Amino acid sequence: MPRANIRKSGDTFYRDLGQSIRLTRNALGKSQTDVADHIDVTFQQLQKYEKGVNRIPVQELTKLAAYLEAPLSHFLGEDETRRAPALQLFAEQARGKEFQMFLKHWAAIKDTRTRAAIVELVKAMAAISR
Repeated sequence: MPRANIRKSGDTFYRDLGQSIRLTRNALGKSQTDVADHIDVTFQQLQKYEKGVNRIPVQELTKLAAYLEAPLSHFLGEDETRRAPALQLFAEQARGKEFQMFLKHWAAIKDTRTRAAIVELVKAMAAISR
């Protein structure tokens, strides 16, 4: 296999891995600084992992998975071409700033009744906008 194909395949893997890390971090409302401090890397290094620019060492990925309370398989799942359509749509929407802000604030709401009320509100608003 030509070296260029190996490189492209690896780039895709690390880009997808970084996206999975970022989505999980955002869903939990954790900042890049918090996560970087926990796995003992710089904020800039975590940014590079999330963008797929730098490869994340296994020991750091293991620490990251433990901190985000997710199994390693969560980050090493299927590639984007085999994802379910709903998951693919979620991944596309999750790239937007508004959605990331929503996730950050959602994670700050600890009361389950408040969360349930917000879900009902969003459902009602979605029904109106159809």
